[in-house]
Amino acid sequence: MNIKLKLIMLELLSLLAFSVILIAGSLFLSVEEMNVRIEETLRTAVHGYHGDAFYLKDQGENIDITVFEGDTRIESSIEGAVGTKASEKVIEEVLHGQRTYFDTDININGEEYYGYYMPIESGMLFAGKPKAAVAAFIRNCLLIQIGIGAAAYVVCAVIAAVISSSISKRIHHSAGCLEILADGDLSRQFPEARADSRDETDIIAHAVSALQVQLKEIVTSISSESSQLNDSNNEFTEKFSVLARSVTNINEAVEEIARGSDSQAQETSSASQKIAEMADVIEQNTSNVSNLEHAAEHMSDLSKQTNNTLTDLIAMNETTTANIATVSRQTDATNTSAENIKNAVQVIQTIAEQTNLLSLNASIEAARAGEAGRGFAVVAEEIRKLAEDSSSSADEIEATVQDLLTNSSISVEKMSEVSQDAAEQREKLQNTRRGFEALMEGIQSVYAASKNIYEQTLRLEDQKNTIHNVVQQLAAISEENAATTQKTSVSMQELSSTIESCREETVVLAELSEALNQQTNRFKL
Repeated sequence: MNIKLKLIMLELLSLLAFSVILIAGSLFLSVEEMNVRIEETLRTAVHGYHGDAFYLKDQGENIDITVFEGDTRIESSIEGAVGTKASEKVIEEVLHGQRTYFDTDININGEEYYGYYMPIESGMLFAGKPKAAVAAFIRNCLLIQIGIGAAAYVVCAVIAAVISSSISKRIHHSAGCLEILADGDLSRQFPEARADSRDETDIIAHAVSALQVQLKEIVTSISSESSQLNDSNNEFTEKFSVLARSVTNINEAVEEIARGSDSQAQETSSASQKIAEMADVIEQNTSNVSNLEHAAEHMSDLSKQTNNTLTDLIAMNETTTANIATVSRQTDATNTSAENIKNAVQVIQTIAEQTNLLSLNASIEAARAGEAGRGFAVVAEEIRKLAEDSSSSADEIEATVQDLLTNSSISVEKMSEVSQDAAEQREKLQNTRRGFEALMEGIQSVYAASKNIYEQTLRLEDQKNTIHNVVQQLAAISEENAATTQKTSVSMQELSSTIESCREETVVLAELSEALNQQTNRFKL
């Protein structure tokens, strides 16, 4: 809901509440005034009684008169009221208390009355006005007041709508200007408002316009100064970075020199000791070279013996290879004989089959000859048995020959493998022999080199003393340089730490400048 509707609703609700309160108050005052007027009228009616209870009815007034004898109605203009009694409260107030009494709610024969009682010598006088007539009058008055209030409410609502529309329009305009400012657009020109106006909306519009001008001036100034700050900070950062790199390089060089000086001092001191140890080593080398010479002669003798042994092994390997070749040839001959036996067995098997077939034919012919061929049948049977035995024996011989061929093939394969192993063994023995020959040549070279080393060792003894003196002088100089570079390194480290702190501060300034630029860039100038 926008502010215009809110203002209208607020004003309408206020007017409605005011109208209701006004009508209710007016109605209450009207009822009170009506009660007072009715009481005065009824009092006047009672005092004007002159013995005729219908005198007011005859004059056209809607007022009834009743005469009481004690507490009983003896004469009345109200139909059916004669003979009835008054209420206990009326009796107590008027008859016993001898006071006048007015009541707005008196029930007589089922009808409501405004009533006024006055005590007299014989009883009471009563003047009453029906409430229905008074209620109709009050209702008419209420309707008139509601009509007047509704008309006034409509008029006030129209006026409130006009005023609310004007106020909301100016507030909406100010809100739009504030939204433009919130979006960072300071380039818009806002209409100027009256500075001397007492209207709150004019005051708000004037404040928004002044705020736009001041923000534009502030942001422009901040943006300009931020750019200058950023440029200065970038130049300052670049210079500090160059200076920091230079100091770092110098510091590293000084530290490297310091480490080199320390190392040089330590190494020169150590070199002096090493030179002293070198003399001992040279002496030991001289002794070792002599021992090496004897060892080389002994190794030469052992190499000759090993070479003779290898020559014998090669001759034995040649003999073994020749024997293996002979066995291989014998095995091949055995295979050939076995193949011939196999062929002969196949011939025997063929003959046995044919003999068995001939015996079968002879048996058939003997059976045809009857008694004359019985003897021939017996011979044929024997021949058949002989053929079967021959065939069975031939099968066994064939199986045996087959096993012999299989075993012979395995032997041939093994012989071939043994022959290959013997060849490899021979080659390895030849390689070993060549290695030992090279070893003998190396031993001779070692022997010659050991003599050369011995001669050079004697020369090193002379150079050792000269180098020892020079190294002592270098050690003293290196210690002085190390002390100086250590002091310089400490100073450079302090300078480097200071420059690093300044560089870190420039980084912070750069971040602040960048953040400030980002904030000012939100505004459109």
